[in-house]
Amino acid sequence: MAEQGSDASGVGPQSSPHSASVGPLSGDRREIAHRLAWGIFGLLFLVHLLDSLDRWLLPAVLRPVSEDLGLTDIQAGWLATILLLSYAIWSPIVGYLADRFRRPRLMAIRIAIWSLATVGTGLARSYDQLQLARVLVGIGGSTFGVIALTFLMDLFPRGVRARVLSAYYLAMPLGAALGLGVGSAIARAASWHMAFLLAGAPGVVLALLALCLPDPVRGTSEGVEHQRLRLHERAGPSREDYIDLMVNSSYTYSVFGLAFSMFAIGGLVFWLPTFLLVVHDLPQARVSSWLGLTLPSAMVVGIAIGGWTADRYSRINPRALFVVSGTAMLASIPFLLLAIFGRGEGMIYLGVFMTIALMFTNAGPCHAIIGNVVMPNMRAVACAVALAATHLLGDIWSPTLMAWVAQTFGQDDSMATPFGQALAAIGAVPKAQPGHDPENLAAALLTAVPALIIAGIVLLSGARHLPREMALMLAKLRALPRHGFAASPRRSPPGPSEVPES
Repeated sequence: MAEQGSDASGVGPQSSPHSASVGPLSGDRREIAHRLAWGIFGLLFLVHLLDSLDRWLLPAVLRPVSEDLGLTDIQAGWLATILLLSYAIWSPIVGYLADRFRRPRLMAIRIAIWSLATVGTGLARSYDQLQLARVLVGIGGSTFGVIALTFLMDLFPRGVRARVLSAYYLAMPLGAALGLGVGSAIARAASWHMAFLLAGAPGVVLALLALCLPDPVRGTSEGVEHQRLRLHERAGPSREDYIDLMVNSSYTYSVFGLAFSMFAIGGLVFWLPTFLLVVHDLPQARVSSWLGLTLPSAMVVGIAIGGWTADRYSRINPRALFVVSGTAMLASIPFLLLAIFGRGEGMIYLGVFMTIALMFTNAGPCHAIIGNVVMPNMRAVACAVALAATHLLGDIWSPTLMAWVAQTFGQDDSMATPFGQALAAIGAVPKAQPGHDPENLAAALLTAVPALIIAGIVLLSGARHLPREMALMLAKLRALPRHGFAASPRRSPPGPSEVPES
């Protein structure tokens, strides 16, 4: 639901990131604010693109890295896990800092850390050095991820927020395509070291550009006068505000919906190639090339459609942010079953494409919900907790759980149980690769079904709370802060002339 005072350009009347005025912007100033907002978006998108490229570059060159450094399969798998763990653990810390300090400085430091860590990955000569580099990549990624979301929420109003956030998340599949395609080509032509060196080098320039960005007043796109926004910014969140956040239904429902959907996504993306090779006996070369094209394409389609659809129907029904996301999660289940049990190659690929596309529709809408119901002076903490929860409850451990299911129900005694017999009745039976014990990869992928059901139900259940909590956030923002002004390294306490009448 678009806020009063926002225009079709996507930037509210007081949304200039460097404007302290209270009155409406003139046409020229509105155009400058519009261009500046999209210029900042472009920089954030580019950094996100390179970050995603780095994440997918390691899987693309994992075989030469393992051969060069003598890594075992467990050590190689741990490199992906340790990156997500560092990302999840550091996120709440950076969220606390980003609500209190100048965000461009924090972002510039993050980009520099990420750049050096990516270059350091290419320079690593031992497993310990490689682990340290991936931890630093995770720390840098979490810092940028949190700050970028708060920037976009401050620059773009509710009526276009889901579309803008979805456009920002399009950097993930595009970065994945570059990492898997261009990155692996560079590794073959030169070396895996050179691939990481080239991926990390642009970060130095991007860090300098980020340092020059203005820091928009938190909440500047909400149509509230800037003096009142600055009061909330300087006061900062209180202990009671953090408690209120944890019982904010729209926020918690969106976070848990994201977490369960990420559980399904993380496990499916990890095990799909092996599943198609072993269960459906598809040629490895065709599976690799097809998934390299299909997964990023499906992600792009799902993210774009999710953001556009949610924003369009939010004009009629503000609950659409939840309804679109929840419906898509439930709609993906028949296509997942088609991918698992389909017989024709075309039907299998259709099932895979539609499953991935539908599961990624919630990226923009769910984060737009967070921006719509959380006070601007604590959005960084809210985004950080959401990012940490989606990894800790979702994709960090789902590949491991699916591996356990595959091994457990690959054994005859497990398949002899009533549950095993039910799996066999629907066609989820063990199959062995040459030189390996039998595994039930169909049963492993089926663990995504209950996760998607829970995600869909949780998101649909949150819809009824959204209009009330959106209105409540705006009411708090228009009122005076409930507590005294906290000392902040970024802002000084307001003078008497700056405090508006209640």
